[in-house]
Amino acid sequence: MSRAEPIADVCIVGVGGLGGIMAKELASAGLKVVGFERGPAPKRQDYAPRDSIRYLVRSDQLDWVRYEPTTTRKKAGEAARWQFRTSPLNVLGGALLHWTGQVSRYMPDDFKLYTNEILSGNAERAGADLSGYDIIDWPLSYDDLEPYYERFEWEFGVSGKAGKNPFAGPRKRGYPLPPLRHSARMLLFKEACEKLGYHPYYTPAGILSEPYRPPAPFDTRIPERPACVYCGHCNFYGCHVHAKAATLYTAIPVAVETGNFDLRTNSKVFRINSDGRGEVTGVSYFDPAGQIHEQSARVIILSAFVFEHVRLLLLSKTDRFAKKGLANSSGYVGRNILAHGDVRAMGAFDDFIINGFIGPGSAAMRIDDFNGNNFDHTGVGFIRGGTIGSSGDGTPVTRLDVLPPGVRGWGKEFKEFYCRYYTRTMDLNMQPETLPHKNNRVDLDPRARDRWGLPLPRVTFDFHQNERRLQKFMASVGEKIMRATGASRVWTEEKGRPNRWAGGTRMGADPKDSVVNEFCQTHDVPNLFIVGSSVFPTMSGYPPTATVAALCYRAAEFVLGQKHWFK
Repeated sequence: MSRAEPIADVCIVGVGGLGGIMAKELASAGLKVVGFERGPAPKRQDYAPRDSIRYLVRSDQLDWVRYEPTTTRKKAGEAARWQFRTSPLNVLGGALLHWTGQVSRYMPDDFKLYTNEILSGNAERAGADLSGYDIIDWPLSYDDLEPYYERFEWEFGVSGKAGKNPFAGPRKRGYPLPPLRHSARMLLFKEACEKLGYHPYYTPAGILSEPYRPPAPFDTRIPERPACVYCGHCNFYGCHVHAKAATLYTAIPVAVETGNFDLRTNSKVFRINSDGRGEVTGVSYFDPAGQIHEQSARVIILSAFVFEHVRLLLLSKTDRFAKKGLANSSGYVGRNILAHGDVRAMGAFDDFIINGFIGPGSAAMRIDDFNGNNFDHTGVGFIRGGTIGSSGDGTPVTRLDVLPPGVRGWGKEFKEFYCRYYTRTMDLNMQPETLPHKNNRVDLDPRARDRWGLPLPRVTFDFHQNERRLQKFMASVGEKIMRATGASRVWTEEKGRPNRWAGGTRMGADPKDSVVNEFCQTHDVPNLFIVGSSVFPTMSGYPPTATVAALCYRAAEFVLGQKHWFK
């Protein structure tokens, strides 16, 4: 069955972190907005329990995970395996519901990799092999995003101390809240880094150190939230006191209260409709009962996730003007996906209690001495770098793999080590960036289907020569820092694990090698926008959260400026 709905001004596909911001901004300006979220609207009891088995060990059984798998392989030609992911989190509010809370701005140089690394000669001096990579500059700068970074920090409540990181970009205003409390791992990391001549600073955190409500000139309609209680259950958990920033209980309620936001949960968009003249006209979707409907709209905004953005654009191809997929005249939809290659340095202390289970993972000290182009790369064989910090958590399940070489992960030996060292271990997290590579992409799986009969997104991703050398280097730096803490035993991981996805619908100045422009507007279709990390042409050592939020505020402002669309 199919039924047409009255036309909306804007249709938002995916009401997570960014969809929530976009809905608040547009509905508050008087536009009639319809928001589709394929997951449910959770109640506090759905995410508040401190249940590590449910949220970590068996996360693939969660309703907001198990219905939206991808398939994954390392290279073309391999058989792809099914994978259930917690990013994206298919629930109202999205991944901000269970993120760690790291919220750093990108550095100014992070936006100009082609200029700063290739044209400058840095890559040649480093002896880097960049064959297979596809590097371009962002079509905007740090200065373009600075006021929108500020808005995110003050509307969502970021705790930190500005001015302590010598590598950070300039800012007009500090953070709204002081840093979170110190932990033992923070102090050990700080002392070790200072001993080595590095520059540790407080990691800005999207978690409240004090009760907070945004002051004017920011959005005072967002309700006050309480401060962190340092329970240690942040990453993969919802915040039971709402101290962690999430649109579920900040931006989305404000959008609903305007009366201009029609929120539809458990509603899966499966196609973006177009008129054959170069504009989109609406979406087709399954309602909670599985019935098909059409929603017309003057503007469509995709704010789902990397994999779903690509899938929707490819599924929306037409015989007239989008034969390769919607907004894909360049052929770049799905190409050059990115992910951090996290590595760790770990230490066990015979004579010092860490108690790492206390406090949030984003209550951390970090250094950027080896991030981006902040150090001499001459002869190292790679470009770029990553951030290094004491972030992590200490709940029992998450410490099961913090084992030195030679200690088995089961049996008497494991139990003895775990009982002795559970409170005496810490790890450093290194987040080396990944360059855009032509072999890393998302497409439609030719065989695997979801419960609606739609092709699954197929992720083809591996780390290549620049990442492998960088990850090994970062592990060695982490080991050096860990030894400086005085740990009795130190060991490292040198092979990265993909985390924090980006790319697939990258932005650029040239429509021939990019999908969207600097305002997240697709080059091919003027009334179709894509917000999220999928628009990143390159990444940084930092998580993408602050940057995607800044891009979202900026895109919303641009949409509101096109008043002729909504007459």
